Amino acid sequence: MSTAVKNQSANAEAAPLSLPAILAYSLANLGVGAFYAFNNFILPLWLGNYTHNAMLKGILAETHSFEGAILQPLVGSASDRLRTRWGRRRPFMILFAPLSALFLLLTPLAAALPAPLRLGGIVACIFLSTLVFNFFIDPYQSLMADITPARQRGRVSGIWFLVGALGQVVVLLLPIPIVYRFALVALLMIVLTVATCTTTRETPTTIGITGEQDEPAIHHLSYWREMSAATRGLTTLRQARLFLIMYFCYGAGTSAVVPQLTPFIKSITHCTDDQALHMVLILMVATAIGGVPCGWLSDKIGPKAMMTLGVAMIGLAAINGLWVNSLPSVAIVLFFAGLGTAAQNASAYPLLTRLVPCEEIGFFTGLQTTALSIVGPVSVLVTGALINHYGERMIFGVCFVCILGALAVINRLRPELAAAEIERHLQLSAARNNAATTS
Repeated sequence: MSTAVKNQSANAEAAPLSLPAILAYSLANLGVGAFYAFNNFILPLWLGNYTHNAMLKGILAETHSFEGAILQPLVGSASDRLRTRWGRRRPFMILFAPLSALFLLLTPLAAALPAPLRLGGIVACIFLSTLVFNFFIDPYQSLMADITPARQRGRVSGIWFLVGALGQVVVLLLPIPIVYRFALVALLMIVLTVATCTTTRETPTTIGITGEQDEPAIHHLSYWREMSAATRGLTTLRQARLFLIMYFCYGAGTSAVVPQLTPFIKSITHCTDDQALHMVLILMVATAIGGVPCGWLSDKIGPKAMMTLGVAMIGLAAINGLWVNSLPSVAIVLFFAGLGTAAQNASAYPLLTRLVPCEEIGFFTGLQTTALSIVGPVSVLVTGALINHYGERMIFGVCFVCILGALAVINRLRPELAAAEIERHLQLSAARNNAATTS
């Protein structure tokens, strides 16, 4: 058996995390949730003071940018092969979470610039904060696959997303001016990331301190050869390829709705900013309520079945969003969508970790973000253009079509075939490593 296979087997048999350990790992996600809620739901309202262009507001509220399509796999692969006394994931967290928070803090200061520079400064700060944030979040999410056994990842994901939903609730519910929420989100990101990094230990097999013999074959290649080998792995890892296509479709649907949701609620119901945020709060509460039960159920029935259920529920919510016209009807649709989001959250990443080698999970997490980095901005721009011409309800039509595409791809996914594909991929990687060494 190759060293890579041994490493994967060791990780798969890791002891389950205790509840305190799960909570310690999840702490930083409270700050992550606050960042997402602020970017997706509050920032568009604040940007309305400086621009009325739906396309620009949508692209700035989108938490993934085009650059991530190239940079995220590089960051993920770098976190796979990094070896420090702090592990391979935590250095990225410690560096990039505070840096993202810094750019977030600078955003309201940019609003005080002279008029010709104001919008440009705001755009630059938001862009840099979002870009750097993704350098932090992918290694952080990859850490979960490093420290948990496959059979527990649904429950861990459920608790992780529950904590993240609480962060979203906090930033949406507190009755403070929007400008002060910039500082609140930045503070939560810094303090809670430090707390997670100091209380969560990476396992020896992921830190790589036991010697050269514990290194996976692919990490003996040069950095760029490793990237090339991992990318070529998509030809062998058919199930992982299908997952990324499915996630591409799913991301297109959600990106059409999320950045435009609060402006849509205000436009359709003629409510206030606070009332629109309270509607979004219903979505967050439903996601929080469903997180842990969906995680437990995902471990019982399998992440593919749970993913299918969640995506289908989001599709049903989207089609019903085409005719809501009052706050109560919006509330019902958002609650149902929140339960679907909880099911998707609890199953998507555990499903990905079953389809790819453990020693390359950072790279494939980056590819997952690449899918969102490509389709997110495109979806936002297309939806923004449709809104400008046909009105806000277009967000739900675009979402429903994309969700149908995601369901079609999920139906073709066969997780039971992944183990053989992974073994074949690792054998090919070892063969290429031997060929590169002898040459």
